[in-house]
Amino acid sequence: MSNPTRATAGGRGARPRRGRNAGRVALVAGVLTATLVAAGCGGAEAPNQGNGEIPAVAQNQTLTVGVATLQQQYADPVLANEGGNTYPIKWSVGEPLIRQDLNMAQVPALATEWTVSDDNLTWDIKLREGVKMHDGSAFTAKDVETSINRVKNPDFTSYQAYYSKIDTVEVVNDHEIKIKTKVPYANLVFDTPAPVATDYYNRVGEEEFRKQPVAAGPFKFDSQVFNESMTLTRFDDFWDAERIPNFANLIMRIIPDESSRLSGIQTGQLDIAQGLTPNSAAQLQGNPSLRLVTSKQASVANVFFVDNWFPEDSPLKNVDVRKALMLAIDRQSIADSLYRGFGSVTVNATLPVTLGNDTSLSAWPYDPTEAKRLLAAAGASDLKFTLHLYNQTTAIADVQKFAEAVIGYWKEVGVDVTMDAMDPATYLDKAVKHQLTGAVILGTPGLLISDPEKLSIFYTSTGGYSAVKNAELDELFAKLSSTVKRDDQAAIAGEISRKLHATLFGLPVVSLDAVYAIGPKVADWKVMDGNPYPGPFWYLRAN
Repeated sequence: MSNPTRATAGGRGARPRRGRNAGRVALVAGVLTATLVAAGCGGAEAPNQGNGEIPAVAQNQTLTVGVATLQQQYADPVLANEGGNTYPIKWSVGEPLIRQDLNMAQVPALATEWTVSDDNLTWDIKLREGVKMHDGSAFTAKDVETSINRVKNPDFTSYQAYYSKIDTVEVVNDHEIKIKTKVPYANLVFDTPAPVATDYYNRVGEEEFRKQPVAAGPFKFDSQVFNESMTLTRFDDFWDAERIPNFANLIMRIIPDESSRLSGIQTGQLDIAQGLTPNSAAQLQGNPSLRLVTSKQASVANVFFVDNWFPEDSPLKNVDVRKALMLAIDRQSIADSLYRGFGSVTVNATLPVTLGNDTSLSAWPYDPTEAKRLLAAAGASDLKFTLHLYNQTTAIADVQKFAEAVIGYWKEVGVDVTMDAMDPATYLDKAVKHQLTGAVILGTPGLLISDPEKLSIFYTSTGGYSAVKNAELDELFAKLSSTVKRDDQAAIAGEISRKLHATLFGLPVVSLDAVYAIGPKVADWKVMDGNPYPGPFWYLRAN
């Protein structure tokens, strides 16, 4: 007898609709943040954020998005899991077995049904029929198998935890696959990498596939100029007609300098400007042809103390030192002064949308006097370390100013911190390979940490961006990953929530909204709250 899992929500069961707005839009001619009412119930998509009718076929067949970064710039939707490319690339070019809708609920995509055996080890997954890959080949279970086999390659760092749990993969028929895991794995179906075109992959090989991937998403990869742009084209045979755009070409131009993105949207060279700071948003007031769109609680700006991952002694391994460093930061001032209403103080590493988030916890206060006392008691009054960061990231607007503000508060309590900013590709590569010591700044996307198991990326010994090796956390996350019943998951996640709040291996400094400006060629765009990255572009429509 097998246990059926709800086909609208993957291995963890249906996620409840979040009690937040599905998206916000503001006319820049008026106030910046006029809130829209959330749409419907049960995972319905967000309301229309455009003006007027949407043409079936757009007059403007190319839309250009100015992005701060595409991080490692992987075109391959499976490799794109490595950086902040979940929606601009991963789920534009790729299509998963289960996807998140705009309210972060899990809904069927290429998988239509799935059941798990009584021992919670064998998953029987039924696949959608009539789906085409980008090369015109029919989507089959072999394409799922091929993608799973690919990620055993250690190059796919973020999939190593996934693959380590896989025992066997059996293609039952063209539209059914069985995956047996070594341990219970509640999120197996959701975590499975995007299927890729098997015959094409076998013909061109791994190296060429990475350059010109073929998958099943709503956009096809067309071309890229490294450090300049990436071009995607509409896939007319995509299985879900509602997510097929009414324009042909989507160009993502990499423009690290925010003033250049701002100028681009004002002059019409860009149709969407991503990653705007509140100061830039204010500059757009009075321009009736532009609108602002915000994704609420898009990410948390964190400082992680990565010395806790290494065996060597470090003052940062002392919990009182970490508490002092939290107490030393005036987080409300950062939210108010730097982010001007688009940021807020966070209570914990988990957000209100995170399953098991403990709402009884209180935010750590600003108390520099207590911070100095704790440092002195720990013998760390002369504490010195380096704070590493990316010089641009979609997850944290004004990330270098954010780092400077945090360092400034630490210096006020006698801590000497050196700032080390580097380009995103170099920085993330070093971070994932554990080549950095001291502390690092990383953004945790709301869409990611709505699932508490995903915090394991940052807080377990084998996590891709882990800052700590802690046996208790490893045990809790392993227990969470292998638990299928939702009530039991919530109880374990609550333990994790309290542990992270008490230990402060990472400091969740502020929660940030993502701000976009959209120009007159855009008829409509439904955005996803909790998403700091460009996209998803499924519901982007041109005039």
